[in-house]
Amino acid sequence: MTGIFKQKTPGNIILLILLGIFMKLPAFFHAKGFIVKQSDGIFYTNLTAFLDRFTNGSSFVFAVIAFALNLLIAFILNSFINTDRFMNKPNFLAGMAYILITSFLPSFNLLSSNLVASVLLLTAFKLFYQSHHIKNHIFNASLLIGLASLFFFPALFFIAWAFLALLVLRPFRLSDWILLLLGLGSPYYFYGTYLFLNDKLEVPSYFYHLSFLSSDIRYSLWHAGALFFLLAPLLAGIYYVQANSAKMLVHIRKGWYLFLGYLAITIIAALFDIEKTSENLVPVLVPVAAFHGYGYLNAELKLYPKVSFWLTIAFIIANQLYGNVW
Repeated sequence: MTGIFKQKTPGNIILLILLGIFMKLPAFFHAKGFIVKQSDGIFYTNLTAFLDRFTNGSSFVFAVIAFALNLLIAFILNSFINTDRFMNKPNFLAGMAYILITSFLPSFNLLSSNLVASVLLLTAFKLFYQSHHIKNHIFNASLLIGLASLFFFPALFFIAWAFLALLVLRPFRLSDWILLLLGLGSPYYFYGTYLFLNDKLEVPSYFYHLSFLSSDIRYSLWHAGALFFLLAPLLAGIYYVQANSAKMLVHIRKGWYLFLGYLAITIIAALFDIEKTSENLVPVLVPVAAFHGYGYLNAELKLYPKVSFWLTIAFIIANQLYGNVW
């Protein structure tokens, strides 16, 4: 299984797209539009309102948009890992893992503020990691974090991750921290200016609706199965990262530790504003997929990635046929 994804070729890109289409067919046949929560950011609510009018409320179009965003995340993640050599050989395992784990639950395949924010946060991570030799990336990455919080407000927790990334990746320079703060504040400054000029300046409504650990989700054995297939390869990947850390270049080792920080922050953000579905977990799936891919490639037991892959496929198909979640 790992041999299929070892080289970065157009054929493998097409294979990844085909895998995504095959795994997510129910998302197209049972399209349910998009998710809007009371605490969603103003940018997201305006975006979905525009798209709803533009597409005449077509659920299929929203399913295609969500699929495109998930595929975009898979490609950004894979390009990032291959370009910056997080693994010892080019492969598509992280992208494949992301496509698979986003097929566990239907809410992972619906357009949501979490999905849009996930694209922005992953891109911010990539820019921050590369800021050790391109200083301008600090401003651009922090700008994306501020913008993501206008789609999904708990994304503001990534401010803590951004400061951690600066401390880990670069020696302390006051100018870097000023750039970071300017980038984070810029979306709010320009949006606040727009509201002020249009006499609409007020506290956003989502401040009044933000909740913590308040959920109406009804969990089932299928949710427990999805959790198992998320956690088992994740723990294996973290184990192999730790086991091989002494062999890594210092910067790559720092990158994997930042992936762990990324995972912790997205879990904290996911605990806010939980309603009736699990879309808050979408940003969590990005670092999970990265560790899955690393575990698949570096497994000492070569049978493990093949067994894990096919068991995951079997679980997804069984869930789609008998789980009554779609």
